Amino acid sequence: MPDEYPKELSFCYWGNPILRERTVEIEDPESKELREFIRKMRAKLEEHNGLGLAANQVNCNRRICLVTFLKNNEFSDTRVLINPEIIEKSEESEVSEEGCLSFPELYKNISRPKKIKVKAYIPGEGETVFEVEDITARVICHEVDHLNGIVFIDHLSQTQRSLIKKELKRIAKEYNK
Repeated sequence: MPDEYPKELSFCYWGNPILRERTVEIEDPESKELREFIRKMRAKLEEHNGLGLAANQVNCNRRICLVTFLKNNEFSDTRVLINPEIIEKSEESEVSEEGCLSFPELYKNISRPKKIKVKAYIPGEGETVFEVEDITARVICHEVDHLNGIVFIDHLSQTQRSLIKKELKRIAKEYNK
């Protein structure tokens, strides 16, 4: 099945079924159509002032995400990860507050690995393996979860999830118009 990308990007919020779908690998990571899609994704990420964005958050079922890396102590280096895969996770984890652009105003403490090793295709560099830690590892784990149809609240206990049911209903109703 050839890669297809939406002409217009519409943001997807909790309640939209695409957030629960596993995305499809990209066949041609250097296509003109993909470059245009990446340009539109960057604009959406900037518009929403996020640290990461997965394609299914903008209504596309392809396996691509944008992740903003720290550069000179600022989040200023946004990179494209095509067909990313976490190939190694440290046993050491870290609990920290996490939010998601698809869940406006909802923040919860989530445990994530402190360090990860990632394999991804990066435009201009090709297939690459790299290691990251701390906040960048958290962001990549979050975005790869999205690409696998997993959302950050899936990491909460049943009790914690039951405590935010009203908030989830509000987000689904308010933002999916």
